[in-house]
Amino acid sequence: MKVNRGMVLIEGEKHSLRGRALILQAALQLFSERGYDGTSIDDIRRAAGFKSKASLYTHFKSKEEIASALLQDILEEENRVLMEAYAAAKAEPLSQLFAMGRAYIEWVLNNPEKYAFCFLRAQTEELIQGKPASSIGERPPTSELLLLDLIHDLRREYPVRQIADAALLGMMMSVSSRVLLDQTVFGPISKDTRVQQIMDVGMSVLFTEPVSLPE
Repeated sequence: MKVNRGMVLIEGEKHSLRGRALILQAALQLFSERGYDGTSIDDIRRAAGFKSKASLYTHFKSKEEIASALLQDILEEENRVLMEAYAAAKAEPLSQLFAMGRAYIEWVLNNPEKYAFCFLRAQTEELIQGKPASSIGERPPTSELLLLDLIHDLRREYPVRQIADAALLGMMMSVSSRVLLDQTVFGPISKDTRVQQIMDVGMSVLFTEPVSLPE
């Protein structure tokens, strides 16, 4: 839903979940257009349709708080998408990991603004807090822990590289991050072809030799 910058919420709505969602939606749009530093909390307030700072402060006390909440919401959405893919896949480690990988790439390609914000924000918080991006918050997302378990299980039957599971997952994620941030580098190919190319590269990082992959 596109933010209507001229929208003014009635008083009751300002204290609702819809009001919170509008603030985060406006923030994502503005952060994507102007960057975090180029966006003020007043810009977000106006874009979300709040008349005063006091009304916005009933939801968030600062721009930093808005950004942290937005990051958390995006991570939760991403986690939900991956867990749904896992649940729908054949109960076999390779099929499950493959399904989660495809779901992740498709989600990113369909939500470039969310991914760009999440990627850049997580890196910033990692530098500020001195912790890995995956540990921002109380604990790593369930999907990340599950992916690590799947890589571990795959070692029993497949030629998985002799690299620590967490390091290997990090390499698989990082090798695709640049092209996911700038999808124009793919040239004029379909989205399905992009997904397949990224998956092929990810699998080549995971395995030391070709493996027959699920359809």
